[in-house]
Amino acid sequence: MILSQYFSETTVTPGVDVNFQCTVSGPHPSKLVWERDGLVISSNTDSRYSIGQTMTADGSVTTQLNISHARVEDGGLFSCVAHHADNSIAHHDRLNVYGPPYIRTLPPLKVQSGQSVTLRCPYYGYPVREIAWEFKGKEIIADTTTQTNRFKRFTNHTSFSKEIYGRKPKLRGRRQSPTITDGILKIPKVFKNDNGALYSCIVKSPSGEMAKRSFELLVVEAPQLEEIMLAPDLHEGQIVQIHCNLKSGDSPVYYSWLKDGKKIPVSLKIVERSLEVFSVLIIKNVSLEHCGAYTCVAANHVAKVNKTVNLYIKVAPKWNEEPQNTSLLLGRNGHVCCSANGYPEPQTHWLKKDIVSETWRPVLEIAGGGVLSLSNGSLIFDSVALSDAGLYNCHLENGVGEPLSKTIWISVNKPVTFEAASRNLTAKLGQQVSIECLAKGDDPIRITWTRNGKPINPLTQRVRISEVKTDDGVTSVLELIQTETTDDALYQCRAGNPYGADVFSVHLTILEPPAPPTDLSVDFVKSRSVKLSWRDSARSLAQFYSLQIGNTQRLSWGTARVINVTRLDEIRHAIEVVDLTPATGYSARVAGGNQADLSHYSLPIRFTTTEEAPSSPPLGVQLEQTDSPGELMVRWLPPPADSHNGQVLGYRLRAVPQISGLKENEEKSDKTIKTASLYAKQETILSGLLKGVRYAVSIAAYNNAGTGPFSVPLFQDTREGAPEDGPTSVECGGVTSTALRVSWQPIPPHKQAGALIGYIVLYAVQGRHWLNSTSLVTELRLQGLLKYTNYSIKVAGFSNYGLGPFSFPIICSTLQDVPDAPAEIKLLSQSSATLLVSWKKPKQPNGRLLYYTVYCKATASNDGPQQIRVDAQTNSEAYEKSQTLELKGLVEGRQYDVWVTASTAAGEGPETRRVTSTPLQRVVAGVASLGGEITVAVRNSLLLECKSVGSPPPRKVWYHNQNIITHHPRFTRNRDDSLLIKSIDQALSGNYTCLAKNLYGSDSVVYTVKVLPLPDPPALRATPYKDYIVLEWDETKDHENESSYGVSYNLTWREVEGPWQEAWPAARETRINGVHQHTLTGLKCGTKYSIRVTATDAIGTSAPAHIDVTTLGGAPISPLSNDWLWSNASHIYIQLSGWDDGGCDVTRWDVEYRPFGSSTWRRTENKASIDMNLEWSYMEGHYQAPQLRSIPSSYAVGSLVPASWYELRVTAINDAGAASAVYTYATKTLDGEEVGPPLEFFDLNMLVIVCSSILLVVCLLAFFCILLKRHRQNYASQYRHSIAEEVKSRNESVASHSEHKDRYAQAPRIYTSPVQIRKGSKNEMFEISPYAEFALGFRTFDHVENQDLPSRLPSRPRFDTETSFQNRSESDDSDSTSKATVTAIPRRHCRTPHHR
Repeated sequence: MILSQYFSETTVTPGVDVNFQCTVSGPHPSKLVWERDGLVISSNTDSRYSIGQTMTADGSVTTQLNISHARVEDGGLFSCVAHHADNSIAHHDRLNVYGPPYIRTLPPLKVQSGQSVTLRCPYYGYPVREIAWEFKGKEIIADTTTQTNRFKRFTNHTSFSKEIYGRKPKLRGRRQSPTITDGILKIPKVFKNDNGALYSCIVKSPSGEMAKRSFELLVVEAPQLEEIMLAPDLHEGQIVQIHCNLKSGDSPVYYSWLKDGKKIPVSLKIVERSLEVFSVLIIKNVSLEHCGAYTCVAANHVAKVNKTVNLYIKVAPKWNEEPQNTSLLLGRNGHVCCSANGYPEPQTHWLKKDIVSETWRPVLEIAGGGVLSLSNGSLIFDSVALSDAGLYNCHLENGVGEPLSKTIWISVNKPVTFEAASRNLTAKLGQQVSIECLAKGDDPIRITWTRNGKPINPLTQRVRISEVKTDDGVTSVLELIQTETTDDALYQCRAGNPYGADVFSVHLTILEPPAPPTDLSVDFVKSRSVKLSWRDSARSLAQFYSLQIGNTQRLSWGTARVINVTRLDEIRHAIEVVDLTPATGYSARVAGGNQADLSHYSLPIRFTTTEEAPSSPPLGVQLEQTDSPGELMVRWLPPPADSHNGQVLGYRLRAVPQISGLKENEEKSDKTIKTASLYAKQETILSGLLKGVRYAVSIAAYNNAGTGPFSVPLFQDTREGAPEDGPTSVECGGVTSTALRVSWQPIPPHKQAGALIGYIVLYAVQGRHWLNSTSLVTELRLQGLLKYTNYSIKVAGFSNYGLGPFSFPIICSTLQDVPDAPAEIKLLSQSSATLLVSWKKPKQPNGRLLYYTVYCKATASNDGPQQIRVDAQTNSEAYEKSQTLELKGLVEGRQYDVWVTASTAAGEGPETRRVTSTPLQRVVAGVASLGGEITVAVRNSLLLECKSVGSPPPRKVWYHNQNIITHHPRFTRNRDDSLLIKSIDQALSGNYTCLAKNLYGSDSVVYTVKVLPLPDPPALRATPYKDYIVLEWDETKDHENESSYGVSYNLTWREVEGPWQEAWPAARETRINGVHQHTLTGLKCGTKYSIRVTATDAIGTSAPAHIDVTTLGGAPISPLSNDWLWSNASHIYIQLSGWDDGGCDVTRWDVEYRPFGSSTWRRTENKASIDMNLEWSYMEGHYQAPQLRSIPSSYAVGSLVPASWYELRVTAINDAGAASAVYTYATKTLDGEEVGPPLEFFDLNMLVIVCSSILLVVCLLAFFCILLKRHRQNYASQYRHSIAEEVKSRNESVASHSEHKDRYAQAPRIYTSPVQIRKGSKNEMFEISPYAEFALGFRTFDHVENQDLPSRLPSRPRFDTETSFQNRSESDDSDSTSKATVTAIPRRHCRTPHHR
């Protein structure tokens, strides 16, 4: 038992409901009892107490104690006790109810003398400060070694404690004093003189309240018994008394008796008499059944003791089972019983009379090991023999009274027996069979024959039965004259005599050749193995199968390969045949066989093994250099024909550079070529290799199944060329204000493509021409540069063969230097004591300007100049504004010299020219703003200042190219007389003058404004390929300096209706000269793409050049015939190479099928094997993915019904589209024969209906065509004379266009973007698309416009007085140019003038 759930200490206030719960788990249900301070709680204890008990499915018992409205007196130590038999387990914990302390009354505690006692104080109330004990008025000192600052309960959560009323035996010793631990009183040992002792418990609360109660101990002596004595010689029939006497112990004492540990049965008629000090058992007529162990049990209130005595009496032997004359069967087991009762137990002796000596001798001496005498008197014969017959005597004695003896005769008879119980007999069909039955035994013997349990009558069946008597029995022979299949049965020979019977069984099996297996089919085919399966009935006679398989091309069943298969207990048998040849046709058939013969062979089935990668490399490989760097010529012969393992589709060439330090597969080049002839010599050129590097080249052939082994590598060096890579880790830093130090890491040796001569360094300021310098080492110092200027630097290596690619450009700056003098300076009189000085920023700041220093000095004075520091202003406007400073506190009429210097972190620059002015009371009008040239980008805003002085204040007027500026939507004059020009364009460029004038004079400032236009859109050209597009555009000139070095480009593209993507998101590089080119890779085949390119310079970004391009390729094309399909009895195979991919690799195949005549399509999975071990190839200078059209090479539709017609819908899908076609095909018969067409193909009624419908549609179309043609001819004749010249010109244009299209069809198409025409440009030529169409319109005279125009003319753009034209690029049409028919373009006919 285990307490799996129990309660814990609980403290509550009065009136609260309390719930305790315990759960006991164990193999047997337990009885649960609740106790409080050692007293059992029941439902009668208090009406507020309720006890519930439930049992769960796993045998656990849960009990609950509920106390409603708890009171103070409900507190105490609660116990949950579980009992089962003599075992118990308990859990104790307290319930504390707030209230004053009180101690319950308990009855006197009965304890056994010499045992220890543990007393708990049954108090309630809470809180409690102290629990103390007194004995005879004296307080018992508590054990401080274990005392804690809080009273703890003495509990044991895993076993039931019997310490309150229990007794623990202790060794005798000197008397020990009681101890108190956690309020629990422990008395180590009590004695008889402690009887009636009173122990008092005292409980105190923190508030001073106290409760006290005494408890009485009753010490009781345990009973002790004397030894029980019996007379030594007792006999049957005497009177026996068994006395149990009390030696000591306190009354009352209770007696009970047990026999052999159990209650004495009433049937023994034993009388018990008991008094206070003894108990006696009286047996008046003792017999053998009274013998046993008798136990006397004495008990009082504290202990229970017992004594045991054994009662035995002497009894003479009496027959229990008397032996009788017996007949035993020869060869069988036998036994003879002879037993008697008595005490001591009688001993049995078997004797046999010796026939020769006529004396009695022990049986074991005569019979030997075949006879055994058991302890119970039985005589056992293991296998009865004839010698076991004779006289036997059984003798029993135990030393009491007369012994018992009995003589018997044992005879031995011979029953019918067979040497074997059964046998198996096999015979072939039609042969004569004899079944012999030899029965041994005593006469008379009778024999009968049965077949499958039914008697055999020789008069009515094809059998003969004969019997012959022998010395030891009878022999019977059953003859079957001519066996049939019905003779296969169980034959039994039943023989019997008066002493027994036996059966001899013969299982006769008639062997006949089995029936041939059926449904021979191919489960799966691999390159060198095939799994064949066939069906056989569960009752088939076949014991094995003989499978023949041979090559279909040279089939001879006599020399075919034979495989024997053992028959299993299965209806369908399967075997995997290995060691076949790939891509070879085979025929197979199977026959069943047994001990009789082989069956006929099944109808043969034909199959072809799948392809396997070639098993041999190409032969005769030759490798040599070409005249071009980075190329090698390779020649070879195909592998041997017997190692092709299928049709060789092509070859894979692998070129591995022999350079130490390169990672595996790095710089490795692969190339895949398709073969044009299976047995001719092959050759190709490996391009795109590293120059001047030794390569190891090996070749392997491949077919639809994969790639074969590579040939032994051949080594050859490529020719040297220009370096193939640029330097890395390019770094630069400023050395002085006019010098930079550039360093880089050298080009790796395998990228140098030969002997490297040196490096060329290109450097340029943004928007200016590139300058170059060479170096033989990896470091260079550039001199004579602009001060504090950013330079773009890139490095390339060069050799005798040319210049290699440049490194990625980096930006670095020269150091700062002292600036130049400010560009201009102007000094004006502002008042009688103030001068106003203005200046402009230096043309060459040579660094970041920190401040300006203004010097002021009286012209006639020899003192040093006054210095005023002015912080440099940062300017975000389109031009550098002038900076001004008021010089105050000057002397009126005195002349002053003023000059200005600029300063950077490098120091103070040179001073400007000195200007002179005199402060006067009369201030002449003057303009402090400094003019000059201003360059501004188009569409920007420009603010021109006009800061003036004068007294009286001057009047200001703005002029544009000598025209006064008045109200204009582009001009705004601010309150400070500055002029704001909005959205400026080239029409607003020119001179802007601000004139200030007062009574004493005038002054002006002139701004020369130059408006720079946005760059022109690039002229974009595109050449599409299968999966990439090559883009080209000419460089756009910068309008400021007519160069292209400050122009960058942005290229974006998207698939139709897809999101725009940026072609190069990283920093863009501008080429030095020529045409820009970019390749968009990773595109879909046969897909339309939109491409945009914009040019950006310092002015802004141009309008995008837009072009629509379609990559080469189209949707797949399905074959029109069934030539690419073949089948066997259970599969239809589709050779996918018969589908034209349209120039785009097929990415997915969907195959559906349905039985002919059905309306439901079923999707099927490919049962053919797929080789995924394909590699990337290197073709036409680009790495390409393996062709998906070879994944898979064929498609197998399985689990079909033999000799049945099916419809197959095959869908090929690639990037350009999908092609779906339906084919009708049939599976073959089980013997591989073709089946005839279905009856539906020859439905004559359907054929007539279809032909009639087609004829009717053709007639209707012809009728409408004639009407339409006549209608058009009527209108055409009206304008024939007026457009004769136009027709002639048009025909010439069409002929030229057709010739151009013929040339275009043989080469990649080139797309061009429309030319953007800049406004105001008069010298630019219009670029007309070669596919542009022209329509000329004329205004007729003396005729109302568009009067009586035919309503059925094709709708086209309308043209009036001027000749117009339309550009229609290829991107405007959904079809490609190759599909357009120029002659089919409808044209507008001009009406001839006529008069009313």
